[in-house]
Amino acid sequence: MRNWTNSLNRALFIFMALSSLLFAYNDSDFDGVADKHDLCPNSTMLDIVNKQGCTIETLIVPKDKLSHYDIIFGVNYTKMGQTDEKTFNQSLQLDYYHENITIQLQSTNFESAGLSDTVLGLFYRLKPMKKLSLSLGASVIFPTYKNELNNNNTDYKLSTSLNYQFDKSSLFLGASYTFINDDDIQKPNYTLQYKDAQNIYIGAGKYFFSTLYSSIIFNQSSNIYEDSEAMKSFSFYNHYIINKNWFSRFGYTHGLNKNSSDQLYLNIGYFF
Repeated sequence: MRNWTNSLNRALFIFMALSSLLFAYNDSDFDGVADKHDLCPNSTMLDIVNKQGCTIETLIVPKDKLSHYDIIFGVNYTKMGQTDEKTFNQSLQLDYYHENITIQLQSTNFESAGLSDTVLGLFYRLKPMKKLSLSLGASVIFPTYKNELNNNNTDYKLSTSLNYQFDKSSLFLGASYTFINDDDIQKPNYTLQYKDAQNIYIGAGKYFFSTLYSSIIFNQSSNIYEDSEAMKSFSFYNHYIINKNWFSRFGYTHGLNKNSSDQLYLNIGYFF
């Protein structure tokens, strides 16, 4: 019963964290109590709090090595390729890990345009060889926003990736196919037609320290609009382990053609 209660409490915590992004109020310690009403502003992420934001119980996570969770908050600065428009956005990602299965929920909030699509994904990892792993994934892309381009229907994505690990280095590649279901736009002065999108990437990485993994990645994605050039980019990615619970991800993406964007990003995550 105690383990079930803890799982329910963690689920409620994740729901509250997601709500803080969706409804855009300030909750610095992610305890579900807005900062302006929080009398205890520094409660930890495993605390159950009262209406004033003060700790009434601290969760004891079962020592189950097969199941884990994490929550990742990110900030991104992007310069659009074609227009040179600069945008700033925040992202929230929630992950549940059990043995070889990962369930992922993520969404992005743009400073100028509001909430973007919300993506729910399921991934399964296989180990056909000791140093080789294969990941298979399926995602549902919910249209949690509308704009003048008619992005108004649910899309679906299938993905796969291979990773070969040797010593402290790795080689990896992956591909995905997205089924775009958005309605085409027919207007007197122009027509906009959607098409399915494909993505491929290849890269190499290395553990420079036990706490720092870095990689370089080439990525190419087809455009979802008919008669538009594919997007190509080159990325430098880093994963840094701060301690047993906290970690960060940061990097830079450089667009290699006019349809591609430049991006700086920083993510902070908590693993439990």
